[in-house]
Amino acid sequence: MKEIQVRNTLVVSCMRRAGFASFDGDGLQPAQAPDNATALPAGAWGYLGPEVAAVQGFHPPRRTAPGQPAPPPGASSEAFDAARVDCDRQAAERLGSPPSTGTELIGRLFDDSLRATGRDSRVVAATRAWSDCMAAAGFQAPDPAALPERFRAGQEITPAELATARADAECTTGSNLAGIWFAVLAGYQRQQIDHNAQALNAQREAVRAQDAKLSQLLAGDGS
Repeated sequence: MKEIQVRNTLVVSCMRRAGFASFDGDGLQPAQAPDNATALPAGAWGYLGPEVAAVQGFHPPRRTAPGQPAPPPGASSEAFDAARVDCDRQAAERLGSPPSTGTELIGRLFDDSLRATGRDSRVVAATRAWSDCMAAAGFQAPDPAALPERFRAGQEITPAELATARADAECTTGSNLAGIWFAVLAGYQRQQIDHNAQALNAQREAVRAQDAKLSQLLAGDGS
């Protein structure tokens, strides 16, 4: 993400100006997020991917938390920590943020589209077919969204969880729940785009302006 890259550049530049010439940004980069195909394989749309279901169940991939940067050799931890706080503040001030109004609108529209999709008769029928398929396989569940909550509370992936996930994936394919769910969702979201075109275009321009600002900061190497 460009904002993280620019923030790291600004902090590194600031820390070096503060006298920590060997600071290279260790610990600034967040853990690499898993891709969407495996991060959230299950939801109201069913389970995507039998291969993932067979090994992951309803647990997300484990992530490695980023470590905390250590003070350079010879530097006092107090001076280093004070410089880091000040450089983080300066980076935040220079980065700023785009107007929040458009972001809030997008979040509200997305939530509305999810609710409309869940109530749609086509999705209701496909969910019922999915539930019937699961029952025939020996697993009782009114809808796919209930399954992740049932298993994610446990720390370890159990054989029962994997069996349920495999059945979920098979019934998702058999009922075409995911195909119907995403097609219906896309339809509602296209309607929202048409009805809120002016506000969404304004947000797009705000994001473009913020991206241009980030590019300028990055091109200047945070100086």
